[in-house]
Amino acid sequence: MFFPSSVKEGASLLRAYNIAAELRQMGWQTLVVPAQLELVQRKRLIRVFRPDALFFQQCRHALNDAALSFDVPFVLDIDDADFLSPHMRDRLARMCREARGVIAGSRFVADWCRQHNARTKVVWTGTPLHSRPRPNHADRPPVIAWAQASPTGYPAELDFVRRFHERLTARGAQFQLRLYGIDDAAQRQDIVERFGGATNIETRPLMDYDAFLSSLQDVAIGLSPIMSSSPFSRGKSFGKILGYLDAKVPVIASDEADHALFFSASSGVVSNDLDEWIEAALALLADPERRNAMADAAFEAYRHRLSTRAAAQRVDGFLRDLGLHLPAAARSSPAIEAIGLSS
Repeated sequence: MFFPSSVKEGASLLRAYNIAAELRQMGWQTLVVPAQLELVQRKRLIRVFRPDALFFQQCRHALNDAALSFDVPFVLDIDDADFLSPHMRDRLARMCREARGVIAGSRFVADWCRQHNARTKVVWTGTPLHSRPRPNHADRPPVIAWAQASPTGYPAELDFVRRFHERLTARGAQFQLRLYGIDDAAQRQDIVERFGGATNIETRPLMDYDAFLSSLQDVAIGLSPIMSSSPFSRGKSFGKILGYLDAKVPVIASDEADHALFFSASSGVVSNDLDEWIEAALALLADPERRNAMADAAFEAYRHRLSTRAAAQRVDGFLRDLGLHLPAAARSSPAIEAIGLSS
């Protein structure tokens, strides 16, 4: 029984709803309990369906708590460095200690979790593979995107992107810099002023995931800066990089999180050196075929390592290792089949 921390979007969609659906295809019985249900409704579902295990996706939901597991074994899934928040640290530590096992979204998160539970496994966030066509880079305009939901909320990263834009412009590159998460004229004006009044700044508002993926079809390069000076940023994993990969957008990323474990020299650029970012961007902007080759190589790695199926296979193996897998004869509850994931 899966308990997402929020509505059917973001990490709750990718790490709860989607994983539950994939596990069903692999022989598990799974049920996702919508975040809006209250405690009495949760208790009723647990009483009716008698789950063998609970899956708490993050602890940002007040009811995702060890004290409310009703003596059912549970697994905790953490894909962000919430433990750096003083009001979350003790609760997360207790959840880790009492969990049958912990699933972490990155090495940084896993290192903290292992202090409290040795049965911790890294499972990178996966995403569904979409069937939409991906335009050839020869047909894409020179758009460089930074897909951060709140650019001003990450000042160190924003300053790095500002300097990247300034240096790339000084080298004579012709491009548009697209920033996401800018919802109104005042925010846009603030961003443009931060970039010295540049005229090649394009902004997009927050949007749902499908709309975001569609918006990447004309992007030439995707940026993913992470500053190690911000511990919370170090807890990030692949985030919006998943969208870049799905849209076959070549990626330039910081050498933080688990980026270097995924990208190779042929499938992406991983560096903390601004000079390397500039040279890579210049080379990619000038050569659509180079962008095609890099994006194709990254897409193949993405299919095998960052798809929802790949993530679910790792979760499946971990649950089996924890002794939570049901024998085949037990997988036949009409009630669960009827509810499925319709909620």
